[in-house]
Amino acid sequence: MKKHNLIGCCGISCGLCPRFQSKAKSRCSGCGPDDHCSRCPIFRCCTMKRNYETCADCNEFPCEKFSKWFDKDSFVTHQKCFPNIQRIKKAGINTLLREQEERKILLEIMLEKYNPGKCMSLYCLASSLISVKSLNEAVRQIEGIKEDKAKSFKLLIQKLSEKDKIILKLLK
Repeated sequence: MKKHNLIGCCGISCGLCPRFQSKAKSRCSGCGPDDHCSRCPIFRCCTMKRNYETCADCNEFPCEKFSKWFDKDSFVTHQKCFPNIQRIKKAGINTLLREQEERKILLEIMLEKYNPGKCMSLYCLASSLISVKSLNEAVRQIEGIKEDKAKSFKLLIQKLSEKDKIILKLLK
């Protein structure tokens, strides 16, 4: 059905989601490859009914169904869905995929090197919301720190988010 599982029909960045990054049995494989997506009203409308890759392909975007979807978050932030769909409309899905891959690589570095075991959701949100430039700078800065890098990196990410006026919490 879908060609690109790392970008949801709605524009969500599946590769930046804690469920995608999880090593658990309940790991999600992104948008489209398994049955869990058939419960999603956006997936049913976009891919199953209209055979679109994302809502960016639809002439009715943004429709009421799309707009209502973002009252709250689940495992990953919905804050970037609309901008991601706009980016696909403007530059194409391959451009967004390249940009998201850079974010995904940074997230995987954060999780591998600086996660004390309780920061996956925080780092997933950060990798989705904070600029790539700031994330790269944070990774560079932390390399020079000798003490507890995991604790220091978490504080650095929180400071970056405050500086950029980004709230690293899911919407209720």
